[in-house]
Amino acid sequence: MSSPWGQNGGVSYLLPPVTALSLADIPSNINTYERLAVWVVQAMQSAANGKTVNVTANEQQQPRASVNVAVLADNVPNFLVSAYIPLDLGELNDPNEKTWMAALDITTAEPHVNFGSN
Repeated sequence: MSSPWGQNGGVSYLLPPVTALSLADIPSNINTYERLAVWVVQAMQSAANGKTVNVTANEQQQPRASVNVAVLADNVPNFLVSAYIPLDLGELNDPNEKTWMAALDITTAEPHVNFGSN
């Protein structure tokens, strides 16, 4: 993000420091986008440590990030991966930035240490 300031409903606020990620943090046995997606959301789930978000008015809050398992109609087990990641609309519409750069942090906490090993 290009600015340390965020905005919510026209109110500006100083964003907390980010939990930095380096490629060295990703276990070496993650070798597909699918495995990376599951690992990333599980790490986010660990770091978010129970944080929730109100997705639908008057409904139960949902986890910011979660990975579940379900057997679908074709009888094949699948990971169900979901994440509600806040974003900066100004960054999203910036023609000089990639869309993923608009993502805001959901926490400053680190995921559990077991996410750094094979």
